[in-house]
Amino acid sequence: MGSPLVSDQHVLDQYGETDMTHPPTLEQRPEQPPQVKAKKPLYKRAWFIILAVIVVLGVAANLGGGDADTDAAASGADAAAPDAVAPDAAAPDAAAPVAEPAVEESSNPGIGEPAADGKFTFVVNGVDCSATEIGSEYMNTTAQGQFCMVDVTISNTGNEAQSFFGDNAKLFNAEGQEFSADSEAAIYLEDSSSLYEEINPGNTLNSKVIFDVPSGTVPTAIELHDSAFSGGVTVDLQ
Repeated sequence: MGSPLVSDQHVLDQYGETDMTHPPTLEQRPEQPPQVKAKKPLYKRAWFIILAVIVVLGVAANLGGGDADTDAAASGADAAAPDAVAPDAAAPDAAAPVAEPAVEESSNPGIGEPAADGKFTFVVNGVDCSATEIGSEYMNTTAQGQFCMVDVTISNTGNEAQSFFGDNAKLFNAEGQEFSADSEAAIYLEDSSSLYEEINPGNTLNSKVIFDVPSGTVPTAIELHDSAFSGGVTVDLQ
């Protein structure tokens, strides 16, 4: 008869299993999901690194600038400090009136005015400090500095005689220096009468009291006494 019958199982065994050993064709393969490329971490990316460097540099610059600003501000404050006191040190406004220091007027008598002490009343007629030598050609004396001769009139207003000694008088300058009378120099001046002179009540004597003072001295006052123990009276010479 013809070829022997081949069972379906035999065919399956012969071809089916053989087909399963080969990989399926493209149409037969299952659809694979697309592969996703792994992303780099954020801190490894170039733009992140550049941004981080810029931020770090900016912070460092701010810190450095802050110190500089602080120093500059401190220097500015120090420099401005003198300006703060400048108004006190500045000269007064020319337009503002300047108060003149008060000059206390003296209550002492002056030249030509009577001045009383004890039994004597004195009138100073003037003062001359131009001489450096007094006396005659044969008998004279030279001043250590210059001679100041005070011309004075003495009147005895008491009831008994009183002796006048020019040596009791004192001379003063503006600095308050006190000068004593030069009784020795009075010997060489004919009309001095200041070494010693007794004056009776009611009588008047003209005398010159002499002082040897440094050159350039300007006398401002003289203190006159009726005796060595009296309080004295001051007469202004300026």
